[in-house]
Amino acid sequence: MRVLDPSPSRRTIAAILKGVTEQFPALAGIEVADSWGAYVDCTPDAVPVISPADGVKGLYLAAGGSGHGFGLGPGIGRLAADLVANDTPCVDPSPFRLSRFVDGSKVKVGAI
Repeated sequence: MRVLDPSPSRRTIAAILKGVTEQFPALAGIEVADSWGAYVDCTPDAVPVISPADGVKGLYLAAGGSGHGFGLGPGIGRLAADLVANDTPCVDPSPFRLSRFVDGSKVKVGAI
């Protein structure tokens, strides 16, 4: 059961369909069979959080991939697995730490 289940934007769907059929005239007349809405998880700096949650033993986060989560998923999963298993991280995990939002680090707001 989804807790947050927003309705898809019919206006956005119509605009996308219009753009697709203008770009690809052979697709004129196609119809959308189904659609769904969702929220995009993101962080203020548009950088994912891949980190243990300080103060909650055993809790690790791998979230905030924004719209890039599909492409970043394998790397996010690998780094998260390394952290959980206490293995040498595949990359420097410090840019992805949750604490960057509260430890006084300068957070540069990124484009989302």
